[in-house]
Amino acid sequence: MSYEYRLVFPDSTSANRAMEALMASAACVGAQCDRVLLKDRQLNTLAEYDIRLTKEGQNSLWLEVNFRSVDLLLLLETTFAGLSVQCFEDGDPQDEVTLESALRINAGA
Repeated sequence: MSYEYRLVFPDSTSANRAMEALMASAACVGAQCDRVLLKDRQLNTLAEYDIRLTKEGQNSLWLEVNFRSVDLLLLLETTFAGLSVQCFEDGDPQDEVTLESALRINAGA
């Protein structure tokens, strides 16, 4: 079962830079201009990817989380550092959550 979120960036430049950085990361196992697949190789899952990000709009990405991963959370946090990214569960603007919650990571983990 996957969990889905809309990530909203302050502008299109920030969203594009984030996608480019994730495509260049060691965790990237597949990429196109509008989609990046990330995998935590230490998890040894059989899935093609653990996280998929798809360019949804000029300043938003759709995040699909298949497996929780502290390493991928750290990658996202590092990539998004300094940006005011908002994360909405199922894309609902009334349901903002943290990246930790999106990746199902406890704050103490």
